[in-house]
Amino acid sequence: MEESEGDNVDRVGDVDPAVRSQIMLAEYAALQAEIERRATAQWSVFALQLASAGAIASVAISAPSNLALLLLVPLSSYLLGSRYILHDFHIKLIRRYLRESLADRLAGHIQWESWRTTALAAPTARGWFSITGWNVVHATRLAFEGVGFLALVAAGLSAGYHWWRTPPPWPLTVGFVASWLLGAAVTVLLHRAFQRASDL
Repeated sequence: MEESEGDNVDRVGDVDPAVRSQIMLAEYAALQAEIERRATAQWSVFALQLASAGAIASVAISAPSNLALLLLVPLSSYLLGSRYILHDFHIKLIRRYLRESLADRLAGHIQWESWRTTALAAPTARGWFSITGWNVVHATRLAFEGVGFLALVAAGLSAGYHWWRTPPPWPLTVGFVASWLLGAAVTVLLHRAFQRASDL
């Protein structure tokens, strides 16, 4: 004899409240572990961004002929910055679920996420130069979009100086300008992605 979907719902509703609480607490612990895993991955991405930007810049400034390599920095910053923002989005999504769904089902016994949200909403917690105010001068944003912007400026100025002294062939000029514009476009996209992430 087959069980209907309604029978399954009734059986779930008949679960002992203590057992349901244990299941939800296990879910809470698993989600906290997921937050921790994603936060660790974020810092790995952050470290990789600094290391890769530093390595590219070191090779680029080692010889004038290598300066165009600086245009790789905005592209790598965009790729790694997008990954960082993706982890941040999922962390915020989990925290919202814990605050708005799981805490209510546990009769409000889990208060940390609600308290944290209230504390971070205080005017003094999100000032322009505070560590939680995710604006353009925040260290995380500077490590991604700031580094990309500086690489574009350095590549543009160095190219202008060298080309003023010795004009290159036009195909090289066109290729450099196209790469520079691509780097500028992805830097703007990264800036907008960080802006949207900071508003969540």
